[in-house]
Amino acid sequence: MNSILLNKWISFLVFLFGVSVLSLPGHGGQSAIMLMLTMFYIVLSKHKDHNDYSLNNEEKFFFYLALVWFGWQFFGVLYQPLGYEFKDIETQLRALDNMSRWLLLLPVFFISRRYLINWKLLSLGISIGVLITVSVAHYEVYFLNINRAEGMSNHPIPFAGLMVVSDLLLWMLMIFAWNKGEKVLSYFLLFASIVAFYGSLLSVTRGAWLAYIFMILIWFAYVIKNSFTDKKHLFSRPILLRLLFAFIVFFAVSQTEQYEVLKSRTQNTVNALSNNDYQGASSSRLQIFKDTINHIEKYPFGIGTNNFTKIDPNGYTYNAHNQLLNIWVESGIQGVISFLLLVGYLFRFFWKNLNHPDELIGIYASSGLMLIGCYVIISQSQTVFDHHQPLIFFIFYLYFFFAQIQFLKRIKTS
Repeated sequence: MNSILLNKWISFLVFLFGVSVLSLPGHGGQSAIMLMLTMFYIVLSKHKDHNDYSLNNEEKFFFYLALVWFGWQFFGVLYQPLGYEFKDIETQLRALDNMSRWLLLLPVFFISRRYLINWKLLSLGISIGVLITVSVAHYEVYFLNINRAEGMSNHPIPFAGLMVVSDLLLWMLMIFAWNKGEKVLSYFLLFASIVAFYGSLLSVTRGAWLAYIFMILIWFAYVIKNSFTDKKHLFSRPILLRLLFAFIVFFAVSQTEQYEVLKSRTQNTVNALSNNDYQGASSSRLQIFKDTINHIEKYPFGIGTNNFTKIDPNGYTYNAHNQLLNIWVESGIQGVISFLLLVGYLFRFFWKNLNHPDELIGIYASSGLMLIGCYVIISQSQTVFDHHQPLIFFIFYLYFFFAQIQFLKRIKTS
């Protein structure tokens, strides 16, 4: 397989991942496996590109941090304190499942740092995935009379989070398409972005919307760093239309029974807060947080990966409802530090490249910041990494944006 055909094949798999992770059973797993096999093909067949995988210092640091983070999770699979041991090998293998994606998706990083992926296919993949899953969500609400849509996800909360982050990514790609003169594609991405926003409303998940505040901050940072006086960044037609249609969609939804569900849930929260009923306002999360913190104090090095169910067998046994607390209680202080180092390093890397002269690098950097920021906000009240779909979405695009920036910077200097 020659390099041109191989590049097109990899771009197609990235497109297929965007579609499948949002809208098809398996949620991107098949596409990720195909990318992994493609990586093995390049190495084992001694393809002429196989020698071009030497890492620079930034990539090495990222790679080591990813391995350390995976390593501490793996340690939690092998070791648990007395009274918290896994009952059998099947439980250990189940604990290994989600966390293994941090390791198994590293081929995505290695391929994406070597080949330039067609950004149009990246955009189209996410867009089509959004259109399919929101169509299902619309059918659930207005034909099946389900109060909270979940689309092609298995729960309303992961669906809401994915719609918000997809909206944010499409927002940035829409700007890039417009600036590159791809008007038709830009309008299509605008439409997909509005549909994703509509999907987040159908889920009636209030917490996910806080990510839009972060989006506005990142967008303004991108605009300021790329010349605040440049009207093409601040007042381009797609941006103005996106804001206009967001108000129209929200107004339309506010006339439906779906909005009454959202209004009722919001009023219940406000009333509970005004009465100092923080437990009710947090949907009983405060007690879960207290139990989690108590176990962190008793077992600072963790109780074992995916072992939260041992904390309160007779109560809430799923997760800590906060990603950082969940990592801390399961993987210990060493797990928290390694995770924060990995995510913090990538956040700093993306921020540093936000005003790069290459506009695509700036777009990918802002998309990386959007991705991290959105997940950080949603993770304050949810343990998003306990769900395969949002986990693989986050890891895949985190690795992808970092690797593509490295590739674009390398060809600029070569």
